Amino acid sequence: MIQIDMTFFASILNFLLLTALLTFFLYRPVRKFMMDRQDRIKRSLEEAAQSRAESAKMKQEYEARLAQVSREAQDIIEKAVVQGERAQAEILDAARKEAKAILEQARAEAARERQVAFEALRDEIVDLVISTARVVTGKKVDSADDEAIVKRLLEEGWLSDAGEREL
Repeated sequence: MIQIDMTFFASILNFLLLTALLTFFLYRPVRKFMMDRQDRIKRSLEEAAQSRAESAKMKQEYEARLAQVSREAQDIIEKAVVQGERAQAEILDAARKEAKAILEQARAEAARERQVAFEALRDEIVDLVISTARVVTGKKVDSADDEAIVKRLLEEGWLSDAGEREL
């Protein structure tokens, strides 16, 4: 049979006391340390996940901003090209107008010079005809005869104001 004596009770009391002391001084602090450590790890993981989410959001915002800046740059380039083409068209238009004005001025000047040359040639022809008439008739031709000769040349079309008939 089992004998229960005082040593057995002392051993049980000793065991219970040691268990209580170990629980109080060792198990609870170690358990508290482990729980704190677990909480720190959990917080660190949550912070890391939050940081990753913020990083992803910032990356997305950066990419969106980069795309917007790229579109704005493209718009600026397109506007500059349009303005350049418009300026080029304006310059070409102004150059064409200036060339047209110069050409019209040159034509007008040529027409004036042709008219002056024609009038000089007509005067010279009239003088030659009058001189020839003097030589042929052998008499001096007066102003009435001059007018008759010029009138006849005009009627026959040898002398016209437009100078269209060649001599």
